[in-house]
Amino acid sequence: MKLSDRILSVKPSPTLAMQAKANALKAAGETVFPLAAGEPDFPTPEVIRRAAVRALDEGHTGYTASAGIPALRAAIRKVYRERQGLSFEDNQVVVCCGAKQCLLNAFLSLLDQGSEAVIQAPYWVSYPEQVRLCGGNPIILPPPKDGGQINLPALAMAITARTRLIVLNSPCNPTGQVISEEELRQVAKLAMERDVAVVSDDIYDRLMFDGRRFVSIVQLVPELASRTVLVNGVSKSFSMTGWRLGYAVGPADIIAAMRKVQDQSTSNATTFVQHAAVTALESPPEMVDEMVRAFEKRRNRMVELLRALPGVECPMPSGTFYAFPSFAGLLGKSFMGERIESTQRLAELLLEQEHVATVAGEAFGAPGHIRFSFATGVDVIEAGLARVRRFIGELH
Repeated sequence: MKLSDRILSVKPSPTLAMQAKANALKAAGETVFPLAAGEPDFPTPEVIRRAAVRALDEGHTGYTASAGIPALRAAIRKVYRERQGLSFEDNQVVVCCGAKQCLLNAFLSLLDQGSEAVIQAPYWVSYPEQVRLCGGNPIILPPPKDGGQINLPALAMAITARTRLIVLNSPCNPTGQVISEEELRQVAKLAMERDVAVVSDDIYDRLMFDGRRFVSIVQLVPELASRTVLVNGVSKSFSMTGWRLGYAVGPADIIAAMRKVQDQSTSNATTFVQHAAVTALESPPEMVDEMVRAFEKRRNRMVELLRALPGVECPMPSGTFYAFPSFAGLLGKSFMGERIESTQRLAELLLEQEHVATVAGEAFGAPGHIRFSFATGVDVIEAGLARVRRFIGELH
């Protein structure tokens, strides 16, 4: 039996593959230093857990409208109104089974066979693969060389008659960097001039450091609202990764299309999780702020230790819980007679030899880098990076 060309064109998730290898080591009784995971190590706040239990006790276990319960859609609209000054009607909101499904539904709604989506590298691993699943072609922009986050000259050249959308992600997974307001304005200008849509993945919007405040592209350029889908969820900010609850807002016609996709795929997100998500979104900001302060301390320590490694360069991330240092200075060195030619192999050796789980930059379209997660305790960060230092010391 032949599999579809569509599915054959899609690669497995490298981040999940690395996590699976790390889990296998742990299952074998080995101590693993988990610096790969893209999820907070904090428990979901008790008030949210209790809201889920209360929803179960009240019998909220049946189907809901595919687009989500009215109370949650109202809470989402309120969040955008209060945090970003953006007003959306009820028909401009859809609730999905995670922000990842929001992205896929948006791509399915906007892409045809052979159409194109422009993606800036480094990128989250799922963007190009989801585009391929939808029959589209991902057009990858090389990293900018001027210190910015968007390669604006390459973007201008990449947009053609086949281009349907531009994908944005800020703060960025894997780099933790934030797109500047001027860059966002330039992206908006190109999108309007060339008649393309924008899909903005804002899942890390509340995980910002050094007193920064998140600003969306629609806040900066309100006239872009008619062609922009903003994607978010509760997984990162509220430590609810396994709850699988995301949402999107945008133009009514695109949201209607996304709702249609959901009608014919998963239907509604889990009902009692939706009720818990209302509690999450209505919670005081201090609940998230406390976690962000902890991440900021971890970031500072991780970057300090990474910068102390010989041959390693590490910019300071402005958000998320990732650092994305360059290990290019170590490529070409040898370990036990093996010449290390890529950070993919370097990451594999770190896991095999030192049991430190990371994700190689090749997965994100950025060879020469390795993503380290600081969504774990300082003690784990220190012990894991001590192992990395030991391994580097054995290279020749």
